[in-house]
Order: sequence, then structure tokens, then C-alpha cells
Amino acid sequence: MAWRDMTEREQATRPEARLGGALLWVVLAAGVVCILAIGGALFAFDQLRLVGVRYMIAVGFAGVWSAVFVVMTLLRLPATPLVASAGFLTWIAWRFAVALWGQAGWPLAVDLLAEAVLAAGFCGYMADGVRPNAYYRRRLPRA
Repeated sequence: MAWRDMTEREQATRPEARLGGALLWVVLAAGVVCILAIGGALFAFDQLRLVGVRYMIAVGFAGVWSAVFVVMTLLRLPATPLVASAGFLTWIAWRFAVALWGQAGWPLAVDLLAEAVLAAGFCGYMADGVRPNAYYRRRLPRA
């Protein structure tokens, strides 16, 4: 898709240039994940330890990814879509490796396939969505 830079007037008036819609919901969900990961680690670490080191790493990574995504979004950093997508894909790759090491079989294969579908949707939205491009990169599709 071809993009053009937004004018100052568009940046001030276009709803796509503000945090809203699906992007807002993703940021809110990431905030909840971050709070739950930190709260769970602080107040119920024994439960986290019970899932084993491999899943402790996955939960920790999800918490860190969520915090980084929320902070980068609030700072409107143009690299946010790329960093967030790379982090999401890294998390899924880790989960895939854990499933292989643990020989978990088809139930985790279905889980990972569903996560891959979600990752594809997230990465596609962050790369080509009008709102992420307007919000982070201050650009709109060429007409």
C-alpha cells in the first residue's frame, strides 16, 4: 500500500490519528496482561513456579512484551508496530519450541495454530491498518 504523510491539520482532526478503535482495545488488553503478569508474580509466585521454567519464561515474556507495547504506544514511537509484531512472533516461536521439547502433541499444536492466526492478524493490522499507520507513523493511504 502506498502511504503519504499527514498534514498538521489531519494530525489534529482525523480520528485515526488518535488512540481509539481496535488499537485502543489491543493496548488495553496488553495493559491487563502486564498487570496480571506482575501481580501474579508478586502475589502468587508459587503458582507460576508450578507451571515450570519453560512456561515461566513465556509468562514473563508476555508481561514484558505487554509493558513495552503499552509504553511505546503512549510515546507514539514509529517503531512500535514492528517491535510489537516481532515480540509477538518471538513469543509464539518460544511456545512452539516448548511444545516440541515437551512432546505435548496435538492439543498444543491446535493452540499454537490458533496463536499463529492471531499473530498474522495482529501483524497485518499493525503493518497495513490505517489507524496504526496514522497513530504511530503519521501517514495515510494515498487516494
